[in-house]
Amino acid sequence: MSSNQEDHFDRLPDSILLLIFNKLLEAETLIRCLSVSKRFAYLIPQVDAIFLPLPLHVPNPKLRQVLPIKVLKIFVHKLIIKPIQFLHQIISAGHASNFKSDHFLYYSPNEVLKNFNGVKTLHLKLPYIDCEMGFNSGDSLLKWKAEFGEELKSCIILGATSFQKGTFSSSTNGKEREEEGEEEFLHPYLAGEELKSRIMWTISCLVSASVRHCFLKQIVAECPALQRVVITDTRKQGKLCMVEDQIVELRNTLKGTLLESSLERIPIPKLRMKLWYKQVMELPASGFAMKGVTVMLIKPSGKVTKGKSDGDLLVGGLDGEDEEKAVFGEAVREMVKRKPTFVMEMSSF
Repeated sequence: MSSNQEDHFDRLPDSILLLIFNKLLEAETLIRCLSVSKRFAYLIPQVDAIFLPLPLHVPNPKLRQVLPIKVLKIFVHKLIIKPIQFLHQIISAGHASNFKSDHFLYYSPNEVLKNFNGVKTLHLKLPYIDCEMGFNSGDSLLKWKAEFGEELKSCIILGATSFQKGTFSSSTNGKEREEEGEEEFLHPYLAGEELKSRIMWTISCLVSASVRHCFLKQIVAECPALQRVVITDTRKQGKLCMVEDQIVELRNTLKGTLLESSLERIPIPKLRMKLWYKQVMELPASGFAMKGVTVMLIKPSGKVTKGKSDGDLLVGGLDGEDEEKAVFGEAVREMVKRKPTFVMEMSSF
């Protein structure tokens, strides 16, 4: 731009520029804008909404300064080894070996977030952790959403062994409907292997949610203005959400604690789980069909919690793109019309 040309950004008031920066969201783009001008460098730290994808931390001797070795040991031991020991009691060693400690070592976002002193809304996207057991095929489905404060508030899980657009073939569908009717008449509960697989899904989702919650504690401690956090993954499989009162609750528990102790995973409390199961289900409104459909609602046992009812949590809980949200909503609504197949309690871990 020549010296006699006017910079139109100079004509915009700070409030409008800040509004534009808040629409950008992406942390990488905003950080690049810091070097454009002194005015940009003054305004961008005031941005209150940030989207930040995080890569996995690949261990490298030259990068040890990223996190102290002692902290890494605590992180791996508390978040990975203990949950895996618990999982090992339920599933085979072959499944448990799919968990690798390196999967959970993300770069800390605090190095990026230190450029912003007014963040109120934060969306972190983590790389997909390829350890969700039993869901490696392309036509299966697993979605979960968890809410935390100091500890788990609720977790909703929707799973299906097969998930496709359209309907299943009429011959296959008729046979499976007949088998489903016989199964529900003779065995109103899930068979042993089926129940075992649902427990595997549940623990897998809860461990993933617990890891994200622990990862978030460092951020909450260093971002005093934070009011809303969402942590997703690249495959959009799981989602951890926290709103302002839940963040305040977590922050209050961190006051006066050291970094090492703040990295310790808060145990998942004793839980009460409602499980709905249907062998075959077609969704006429959205045009999808599912097999082995399972919906689970998990909440702390023996605690009276304020807020949404179980029905509201389930029906409005899972979201996604417009089509996905419609499909998941229809599936959950159809499932909860039935009585729960199981109501059970899980021990703390």
